[in-house]
Amino acid sequence: MFRLFRSVAPRASRFAKTELRLTAPAQTPLIQGGIRSKQQRALFTLRNTSLGDNSWRTPLVLVMVALGVATVGFTGYSMFFGPGNLYPKSVRKLLREGGMAYLRTKDKQDLPKAIECYTKALAELDELGINDSKHAPDTPHITGLIARIASVYSEMGDLDMVIKMYKELLQRILGDEGIKDPKTQVRKLLDDKLSKTERANILRALGCANKLAETYEMREQRAERRSIALPNMKKASSADSLEASRWYQWCLQLVMLTYQNHFNHLQLEQGKAVTNTPSFDPETLPHYFSVDVVTSLLYNAATFFANHSQIDLAQPLLERALDLMRRGADGKQESVCRSSVVMSHLANANVMKKDLVAAEKWSIEGLQLAKKFPENAECLNSFVALTYDLGAVYEAAGKYNSARVQYHQAAEIAGDMGDDGAVKLTRDALARISSKNA
Repeated sequence: MFRLFRSVAPRASRFAKTELRLTAPAQTPLIQGGIRSKQQRALFTLRNTSLGDNSWRTPLVLVMVALGVATVGFTGYSMFFGPGNLYPKSVRKLLREGGMAYLRTKDKQDLPKAIECYTKALAELDELGINDSKHAPDTPHITGLIARIASVYSEMGDLDMVIKMYKELLQRILGDEGIKDPKTQVRKLLDDKLSKTERANILRALGCANKLAETYEMREQRAERRSIALPNMKKASSADSLEASRWYQWCLQLVMLTYQNHFNHLQLEQGKAVTNTPSFDPETLPHYFSVDVVTSLLYNAATFFANHSQIDLAQPLLERALDLMRRGADGKQESVCRSSVVMSHLANANVMKKDLVAAEKWSIEGLQLAKKFPENAECLNSFVALTYDLGAVYEAAGKYNSARVQYHQAAEIAGDMGDDGAVKLTRDALARISSKNA
């Protein structure tokens, strides 16, 4: 996932110069009593033109910053799904041939050959599993092979087959009832008698469900692009959007209901009252949920909802993710920069909600974090996005000179990054400002 980020960092002197210019508008309070209706209309216009165009910022430039963490365990599971001695000789031979076709440089890969070998291996294992529980359909070395097949199809760009394989994996682990109702898995996770193997399987299903939602989202975006020439693709896009939403919500229910019950159990043990909402303090998470996994899931679902104009669903998820990351308070580069990324989404969400005070607050707080590590790709990307958002806030409030400063900063750093789309967007904003001052 991190390959989406450019490795090119701006020159330190250029970033330092930009950082100094930030202070003037950032120290100026935005709202002195309310916003005129004319300014609100201006913001609405911005939302439909520039801010609604996410081609360069949060969803794609900053896309899935945390998702890389959330799925890293699932990805690793698809790469190393079982020691060789688990498999019969004939299956080992097929897996070796499949690996030789797949685990190579792009120019030497033979993906159809890999699919053929892995599919034959899976068929043999399923045949063995009829009479040998060691090869039961939901054992990790078999579901891991299915995850590997899905990975190969993903590299081939065959999203239909990726979805099919993820669904098969979930069916094997969860069954019809588990797929339909995540609360069945919540009850299992909360059971102290649950074996480590069973718990690990549920967590694999969680990772798979998250990947399934992401794949539906990707197929939706592909259908939207094709719908320009093929109007019938709009129906497919809408159906995929519903499926992505369903699976993101499945993941959220599993994690949040488990966390809520676990948190209230801790409260009772300490003689405290139960609550409707957990504290989102990392120390209170169940031991089998890492901070990275939970924040990643919240982030991924939030970006999906935000991209579908469901800001009221996205914003609280982003805020809870930020709480779990403690807003980068530990000062470590990774948590600081990821916190700044989340703040960039919060700034954008509040611009879309026309809450300029909150948008300014998140922009400034995020910029203070992002500029701590100017060589970090996540900090760099969020700095550009936050600077642009701050410019949009000032433009909507009629503070055109302050907006111009922010847009210039965003354009300059985007240019250093070689991001032509971002440069165009900021230059369009500058042209818009100039026309208003004319």
